[in-house]
Order: sequence, then C-alpha cells, then structure tokens
Amino acid sequence: GLRDQGLKDLPPSLAEAASALKVIDASNNRLTVLPAFLVTFSGLQRLVLTGNQLTVALPSGAGSRLTALKILVLDDNLLGELPEEIGQLKRLERLSVSCNRLRALPPAIGGLESLQALVVSRNSLEALPDELGSCARLEELDAQSNDLAVIPAALGQLKRLKMLQLDNNRIFAVPPDVLYGCTMLQTLSLHGCPIKPDDLQDTPGFKEFDERRKSKYDKVIAGGALLGNRGLDEGVDREVSPPRR
Repeated sequence: GLRDQGLKDLPPSLAEAASALKVIDASNNRLTVLPAFLVTFSGLQRLVLTGNQLTVALPSGAGSRLTALKILVLDDNLLGELPEEIGQLKRLERLSVSCNRLRALPPAIGGLESLQALVVSRNSLEALPDELGSCARLEELDAQSNDLAVIPAALGQLKRLKMLQLDNNRIFAVPPDVLYGCTMLQTLSLHGCPIKPDDLQDTPGFKEFDERRKSKYDKVIAGGALLGNRGLDEGVDREVSPPRR
C-alpha cells in the first residue's frame, strides 16, 4: 500500500519483493512514469494507480511478462493512448481507465480473452473498436461521457454482456445486432444521448431486450434488493431505458 504518499516514483526497494508481491496500490501520488523493473513482478495480480500523472499506461514488455495480472486500474491520469501490448494480458479481468485523454482504443484490446469489465468513461473516445466483440467474457462495458456516435454492431457477439452504459454520448441509434445478439443484456443506459425513445423502442430486438430488463427488475424487487437506503424509485430509474414520452 503506497497511497497518498506524494511519490514521484515507485521506490526501487519494491524490486526486492518482485516475486512475492500480488497487489500494488499507489493511488493519489505524483507518478509520471512507471519503472522498467515493474515487468519483473510476475506474480502481480492487481495494480491500482488511480490519481497520478501517468502518460504511459505500462512499461515496455509488461504485456508479455505480467502474466498473472487480473485487475488494472489507471483512472484519473493523463493517458492519451493504450499500448497495443495491453492485448497480451490474457488473464486481465478488469480494466479501468476512466478520466483520461483517450481518443481511441487499440484493436489489440480484442485479445483480452478473460476481460469481464471494461471502464472507459470520461475520455474523448470517438469510436469503439469492432475488436471488442472478441472479448467473449465481457459482462460490463462502461463508456459514459465520451464522444461516441455509433455503437459497433460487433458488440452483438458479446453473449455474456449484461450491462452497457453509454450515457452522455452522441448516439442516435442502437444496432439490432446488439439487442438480438447480446442475449444476457439487461441494462442499456443512454441518458443524455440524442436517441429518441420512440426510435429505440421501434428498433428490431428492443422487445426481446425489454423483456429481459423487466425480468431482471421483477426478480430484484421480489427479493427486496432495491429497498435499501436509496429507495426503490432511484434504483429502478437509474437502470431503465429512456421512457416513451
């Protein structure tokens, strides 16, 4: 744990424990670059670097050598791109890079065969790569507050996708391939997008999606899971698709 230490660099002494370390949390420091010795941490499973000043996501060679990495959190940094070698992180289950300066995601991201959650909100993304459709285990995709105008039809290949959050983008339509193909999709959030509710509800496949969505809330309400501190109305309204006016 190295949070809130005012660090400009990761201490070289970490290298002495390279074979034993499984978790590094160096959030809220002043890191601008990651040391080359980080790639020797072959047992590292979780790397959390939120709230730094990084312009490069990983040191060279990390993709092929951080073979145990499951969670990579790089929120609130200065990243302008992700390296192609990120697709080599075959065990990565969660990648979070919100609040950066990303304008695109590398096609190699399709190589993340274990990825379950991808958070790319609050960037400047103009498109999502078709290769995301190859992330067969992806369950959650959060791309809120970007500059997206199109949802790739290739996302319809994501048979395990349950949550697709696209609030505050420029999206005018949802491909039928996504509504039909994502057979586990229950949450589709498009608040703040110019898509018209009537057009969404007239899209082929919306009826099938809506049945899944209603089934989800019927189960949750029956179990009382939404009757918490926030109240029932807030819990439902947050997830529901734009209403028909």
